[in-house]
Amino acid sequence: MAAEVNVKFEKFEEYYGDIQQVKKIMDQCDHCGSPLVLSHLSDYNNLIVQESARCSECGGGNRKVVHILN
Repeated sequence: MAAEVNVKFEKFEEYYGDIQQVKKIMDQCDHCGSPLVLSHLSDYNNLIVQESARCSECGGGNRKVVHILN
């Protein structure tokens, strides 16, 4: 049975507040507040970048986001 992959497409509406608040949303774990480890996989043929984020401290905060390049 295939593993379930939860990938979401980036929406700029989810980023709100000043620059410090937006950086916190993007770069910190929701569970423990530690910095996330980010990795990127580029697909220039389809003009997308897949971002994977995980927390090295608690193991939580795993997310996959697809960024569409314009």
